[in-house]
Amino acid sequence: MASDTDQEDFSFGEMFEEPAGYLPPPPPSKLVEYTRPSPLDPRTIKINLLGTHPLWGHHLWNASKVFASYIDANPQTVRNKSVLELGAAGALPSMIACAQQARRIVVTDYPDADLLQNIQTTVDLNFPRSPIISVAGHLWGHNIENILELNGNHKYNVLVLCDLVFNHSEHAALMRSVLGLLEKDGRAFVVFTHHRPWLVEQDLKFLERAQSEGLVCERILEEYTGAMFDDDPGDERVRGTVHGFVLSYPVIVADQ
Repeated sequence: MASDTDQEDFSFGEMFEEPAGYLPPPPPSKLVEYTRPSPLDPRTIKINLLGTHPLWGHHLWNASKVFASYIDANPQTVRNKSVLELGAAGALPSMIACAQQARRIVVTDYPDADLLQNIQTTVDLNFPRSPIISVAGHLWGHNIENILELNGNHKYNVLVLCDLVFNHSEHAALMRSVLGLLEKDGRAFVVFTHHRPWLVEQDLKFLERAQSEGLVCERILEEYTGAMFDDDPGDERVRGTVHGFVLSYPVIVADQ
């Protein structure tokens, strides 16, 4: 019988390591241009998008484009106000808020280095060295103190939530961020598409949750843009329509 020292070494070593070049490189990032109506300046906003990302941060969502247009048509929405974008991805609404002279802008997404660096690239492409824009990671429902510090330890006048409500498991966490970061006289804009028509009711539960927390919910827009993904299942008209709502605290009328 062979001794232990005579036995072969059956450690797997590098047997299951992938050889160099085995996996294809990730797709490169791409530059997308968003054109604003004339005579607005800057006329073109450059959005840098990752080639791919598991959190869907590599798309410029229709909801963001529709809300960007809404801000340009209603500049008082952001002018001279503090603006916080949650789950920003391409961060187009934040760029429009800067163009429309918001006082302070904080752009957030999941605390992933690639996502945040991509947003910073977009900021640098459009408003390099701007002192009013910060990019930060934010895990919904957690560490809101860090986000408040970026606004002088004040809550925000405007919150932007574009195409976030499809993430049903995170509704509670997202609502904690809204409640913790929105000024009492502020407004949170919730803009989205029902990308899965069979889950419309689940998408809308976020608005129901907001109302159960004492917020007032008002529709501000509905626009057909065409579906984001042509081959997805379900009614194309549903998948291609952007809905917009604003959440706010009820106005308390003082006794006369």
